[in-house]
Amino acid sequence: MIAQTPGKIFLADERGLAESDRFRRYSTFSFGPWAHPHKGPFGRLYGLNEETLAGGHALDFTVVEASHIVIIPITGTVTLGSFGPPETTVSVEETTVLTLPAGSTLHVRNPYDTELVSFLHIWLLADAPVASSNEERRSFSPEAIKSQLARLFPTAGAVSLPFTLSLGRFAGRQEAVYRLESPANSLFVFALAGAFEVESRLLHEKDGLALWNVAEIELEALSNDALIIVLELAPRST
Repeated sequence: MIAQTPGKIFLADERGLAESDRFRRYSTFSFGPWAHPHKGPFGRLYGLNEETLAGGHALDFTVVEASHIVIIPITGTVTLGSFGPPETTVSVEETTVLTLPAGSTLHVRNPYDTELVSFLHIWLLADAPVASSNEERRSFSPEAIKSQLARLFPTAGAVSLPFTLSLGRFAGRQEAVYRLESPANSLFVFALAGAFEVESRLLHEKDGLALWNVAEIELEALSNDALIIVLELAPRST
């Protein structure tokens, strides 16, 4: 019998829901007002949220510990700020990583008057004290992520980050292999659209999979235009 890679599935149907007349948030991990004893952090990854924000509205998030926050728009554009102006905007086919000190506030605003926007915000603990905020942005085209796992962060020559983020779009039955940079690292895989088989686990849309003690993984798309995110996480420094 082939040994299965150790892992844990986070089902989309078990995500937490927080909503009001301004927003709707599905949380893979315990986040904000939603907490679950079996949905704690995975290493330095402690938040993975799918957010829909109504037109003309904004949200503020308190950054309790120094963090890297990845913003990936799904529809529309979001406007971001931390210590007042200047604000920055991020649109579809762009993603940004904000590095923010402990005690700061992340301000997220929908710049449209009536249209909804949706986006992912992924929260990862930073190493050591963070003295000032920083932003690293990456644009990508549909061709850049087609039939492959394209690394979006960190970019060449940029500030070092304790994680890598890759994104890929695949047709049905296309396969890919991801090799980790270090055997000490772990992986979190998120099926953003469509279905995948990852290390003999079936992932439906918005399911997540945590994996550890692994050197490489194999994945196969089970539907067309299937979109997947792969986060490789370095251990947190103590």
